[in-house]
Amino acid sequence: MKHGMIVTLIIGIIIIFTLSGCSFIEHDELPENEDLKEVNDESSVMEKVKDDENSNDSHLNDEQLEEEPVEDPLANLIETAPDLPSSAEEVVEYPTGPLAGNGRLQGEEPIMSTDEMVEFVEETLPPIPEDADEAYLNDWFKAYRFLFAESYPDPNQILTSIKFNQFGHPEMEDERFQFKDQMNVLIILDVSGSMANMMDGSTMMDIAKNSIREFTSTLPEEANVGLRVYGHEGKRTGKTKEESCELTELVYDIQPLESSRFSQIIDPFEPTGWTPIALSLEEAKKDFEAFPGDENTNLVYVVSDGAETCGGDPVRVAEELTESDIQPIINVIGFNVDMDGQSHLREIAEAGGGLYTDAGNEEQLNEAFEQANELLKQWRSWKINSKREATNQRIAERLDAGKFRVNWNNYHRDENAIMNRVLLDLDKEYLGGHFRSLDSKRSEFWDVIRGLGKESEEYLLEEIENNYSEIMEEINQEFDENVGENVDEN
Repeated sequence: MKHGMIVTLIIGIIIIFTLSGCSFIEHDELPENEDLKEVNDESSVMEKVKDDENSNDSHLNDEQLEEEPVEDPLANLIETAPDLPSSAEEVVEYPTGPLAGNGRLQGEEPIMSTDEMVEFVEETLPPIPEDADEAYLNDWFKAYRFLFAESYPDPNQILTSIKFNQFGHPEMEDERFQFKDQMNVLIILDVSGSMANMMDGSTMMDIAKNSIREFTSTLPEEANVGLRVYGHEGKRTGKTKEESCELTELVYDIQPLESSRFSQIIDPFEPTGWTPIALSLEEAKKDFEAFPGDENTNLVYVVSDGAETCGGDPVRVAEELTESDIQPIINVIGFNVDMDGQSHLREIAEAGGGLYTDAGNEEQLNEAFEQANELLKQWRSWKINSKREATNQRIAERLDAGKFRVNWNNYHRDENAIMNRVLLDLDKEYLGGHFRSLDSKRSEFWDVIRGLGKESEEYLLEEIENNYSEIMEEINQEFDENVGENVDEN
């Protein structure tokens, strides 16, 4: 789903379990001791899994961050694991497990061996007593499934992306998705303390800055660009939490891009403070004052590694902003975000009428920006050749629907196969003689997941066909009036 022709800022809910950092904690001050160590590739299996969850990063610890202790998210999993999902929406929103990504179809290197995953399960979940009742077996299976849960594609994100694919149609009901004479892009960048965490030898802050520089340098020359930052004031600059939470700054006004000047402005920022996303979105309205929505296509891209930590309500602010006269579309790119932060950032994107993309590493962050750039290229090409774009959009939508089902099935097969293999290899005494009961629960659960994938595909195809018929009729009428010929539907 990552490589749609137009823009498909979708899928990839890579939920990250971490014991520290911006999102699992209530704030993200940079420590006085900035000695951030790299991941040791020779670590034990348990350390390896935790490192994989953090995308091979080192994270600031709780003592350094002067925070209240944070409990291990895998502790007491029998009691805390979420209920098994029973709808497509619940499947999509379910947090990704620490043993996800080890499958044959969708797995990513390094792939853990079955023995390593068996060891992880036995060290995480308690042995099952021989006299365990059905209620305990259900709770144990919920916790077991939690460990392997994959990141399934979201059918509703497909439908949202279709609106992006139809950008420019003069009859689009939502005016925000109609191409205007000018397109303006505002990037809101997280410079909070947790962006100092390391990833593959670089800080997350440096990786984000490099990706943004690359993104802006490839935008159409006609597009305006702006940069707003938050979290750039904190302990490093002598500011308290309260002061940091009241500060966000437009450091590059929305204007034609001057690459060298843009680089000079973004380069010096170092992570230090907190995460006032709501305040930044409130201030964004002022940033767009000179660009009303009836004459401009206004896009916002929030790049953050976690949720709001300053007590604001960015979801409410995003809703209010999209209903204002600047009519922006608010997209969110979550960079190495934990399970709480991912859910929070997704809600912001949904409230802003945009897309949420989860990027777990540098490559995925670059891909997210590349996909965002496709939209701006489309803005330019639509003005040149609308008929060609309309045809390409139809093809892209059908491909996206097909890719959705393929990805869903691949995640389903990977997860089911791994759960089955590990269950077979777990010590029989450890399972308390309840293998058959647990295997039956696994089989029944995967019948449900398979059926939900089929239902979601059917829903998508129906919506795509209905939507396409309406849009093509509107395009034909528009171009028949203005160009003198109809768009070929075949």
